[in-house]
This record gives sequence, structure tokens and C-alpha cells, in this order.
Amino acid sequence: AIPAGDALSGLAASLAGARGVAETARAGVATARATVESAGRDIETARRRLDAIVAERAGWQRRREASAAQASELARRADAARAEQAALAARDDEIARDIARLATRTATAEAARTAAGDTLARAEAQLATLTAQARAADEAVAAAREARATARAEAEHQDGARHDVERLSGERFQCPPPVLPGRFGFAPVAGDPQALAAAHDQLVDDRERLGPVNLRADIELAELEAQAKLTLAEKAELDTAIARLRGSIGSINREGRTRLAAAFVAVDAHFRLLFGDLFGGGEARLELIESDDPLEAGLEIMAQPPGKKLQSLTLLSGGEQALTATALIFALFLANPAPICVLDEVDAPLDDANVERFCDLLDRMAADTKTRFLIVTHNAVTMSRMHRLYGVTMGEPGVSQLVSVDLQSAERLLAAE
Repeated sequence: AIPAGDALSGLAASLAGARGVAETARAGVATARATVESAGRDIETARRRLDAIVAERAGWQRRREASAAQASELARRADAARAEQAALAARDDEIARDIARLATRTATAEAARTAAGDTLARAEAQLATLTAQARAADEAVAAAREARATARAEAEHQDGARHDVERLSGERFQCPPPVLPGRFGFAPVAGDPQALAAAHDQLVDDRERLGPVNLRADIELAELEAQAKLTLAEKAELDTAIARLRGSIGSINREGRTRLAAAFVAVDAHFRLLFGDLFGGGEARLELIESDDPLEAGLEIMAQPPGKKLQSLTLLSGGEQALTATALIFALFLANPAPICVLDEVDAPLDDANVERFCDLLDRMAADTKTRFLIVTHNAVTMSRMHRLYGVTMGEPGVSQLVSVDLQSAERLLAAE
């Protein structure tokens, strides 16, 4: 009998040998398969190459046939060109004679053109001279016609003026103009008739502008003088009122500067204290800028939170700006308390620690100034520190209901239970 251990060892060795043979067989099969696949690819490549060669051969066959047809066409064209060349060679003498005849005709035509050009230049020069003379004659005729028309118009105007003078003399003085000097005892006026007529027209215009005699001139003058006195009195009253108003404005400005300066000092002091309370340290101050006059100056808020440098309010973070603005608002309330103060989402940019400081300050402000603060907020910490909560709920769809909770009463009820 063979021991069990030796039997197992023999079986393991046989199994290992069988696995080696199987692996060798698998490797041989894989190699054979790769060889077959490679041979298949080579066959496919050779087949595609053979198809390409057949197609290329057919193409070359077509090109050979086309080349043969093109060679035949070129041979036909060459024969035609040789025939045309022979015909042109036969016409060389005829073409030379034609060129000679054309050269003779060209020379003759050129000479004729030169002569015609000279004739045309002389004709154009004569035409320019005659045109200038005609233009000068036309201008002279136009000037003469204009002078004649002007003289005729002037003569007609003088005749019309003479007839007008005779008519006016007959209507006003019942005698012709030549008799006027002897009848009325004045010497005739010598001078330029046009200047005398212009002076006469000017005098007539001056008289027309004067208009008719105003019989109410004295009454109107008295009315205007009375109105002028009333206007002067009103002007004096206005000047006095303006002076008083300016004095009042000056007094108001002086008092305003004094009150504003005092209020600024008080608000600045409260702001410094409240800033330190809200930030747990640091410092801040208010500054008047851009003018020495408090009524025209701007306000700059300088703040230095703990661990930071002194800088303008616009350079702080959102939470720091909110706390600084809160300190300024409460500083104004300390300087001039109001009965009610509404704060809308002031604590929105604050973290829980700063919200606690904000609520502590609210408690102190409510106790010191007797101001009722209405806080619009969604912060749970702030709501837990309030005395009473108001909210809107929708118990039914589309129906809003106002809900009020008295936290202090709720705390007392809980303590009583």
C-alpha cells in the first residue's frame, strides 16, 4: 500500500505537470492564432492591393486611349498649321506691298492732319479774339442800357416829385412853388436837391414820430410820478425786509453752528463709548471734513476695531459697518432720545457673539432713554431677547393671521408651573 502523503505528492506533481503542459499548449494555440490572424491580415492587405492595382491598370488604360486620341488631334492640328504657314508664306509679298501703301497713306494723312491742326489753332485764336470783343460790346451795351434806364427812372422820379411838390403847394399854400418865396417872404434855399429832399423827409419823419398833441400829458405825468413814489416806497420796504431777513439768517446760522457743534461733540463722545462696548475694544471718532463751517462740512466716520488699523467706514467689512452704524444711531438717540426707534434687519450681517452685544446694548438703551425699540429680524438670538414677538402666520391657505407672544408672561407662567 502507498502512503497517503506520497500519493498526494504524486498527484500534485502530476497536476503541476499537466498544468505546465496545458499552459504550453495554450501558448502554442495563442501563437498559432496570432500567426493565423497575421496571415489573414496580410491576405486582406494583398487583396486590397490587388484591387488597387487592377483599378490603377484600368485608369492607365483609359489614359493611354485618351493620349492616343490627343496625339491624333495634335497631328491633325500640325497638318493644318503647316498648310496655313504655306499660305501665309505665299502672301508675304502681298503683305509687304500693302504695308508700303499704308505707310504712304499714313504720311500723307499725317501731313494733312498737321496742316489742319495749324488752321484750327489760327481759327481758335481768331474766335477767342472775336468772342472777347463781342463780350466787351455786350457789356458796353448792357451798361448803356442800364444807364439809360436809370436816367429814365430818375427823370420819372423827379417829374413825379415835381408834380407832388406842385400839388402840395397848391393844396397848402394855393400858389405854385416859384411864387412861394415872394408870397411868404423867404429866400430860396440853394443846395443839392437830393440832400434837401433827404433833410425834408427826415423832418417829416420826426414830426410823424411825435404824433398828435397829447392833451392828457400833465395828468399822465402826475400819475406816473405818484406810481414812481409808490414804487420807491415799496423798494425801500423790500430793502429793509431783505436786510432784516439777512440778519435773521445770520443769527440762525450762528445759532445753528453753535448747536451743531455742541451736538457733534455730544454725539462723538457717545459714539466713542458705544463703539468700544459693541466691539469689545477699539476706538472710533467722527470728523468734519471739506469745510471749516459745520453747516457746510461733511461727516467722516473713522473706526479702528480691535486688532486693526484706523480707517474709514467704507473700508470695513459688512458686519463691522453694521455695528459701527448701530453705534452711531444709538449715539444720536443718547444725544436726543426719541420715544420710538425702528431697526430693520440690523443684526443680519452679525454673528452670534456680536448679536449678543447688540442685544445687551438694546437693553441698556431702552433702560436709559425710555425708548421703545421695534426690531424687524429673523435672528433667533435677537428674538429670544425681546419682550414681545409679533409674526404673521398662514393657518389656512390664503388667510394670514397676526400672532403676538409676550415672552415675559410666558416665562412667568413657566416659572409658576
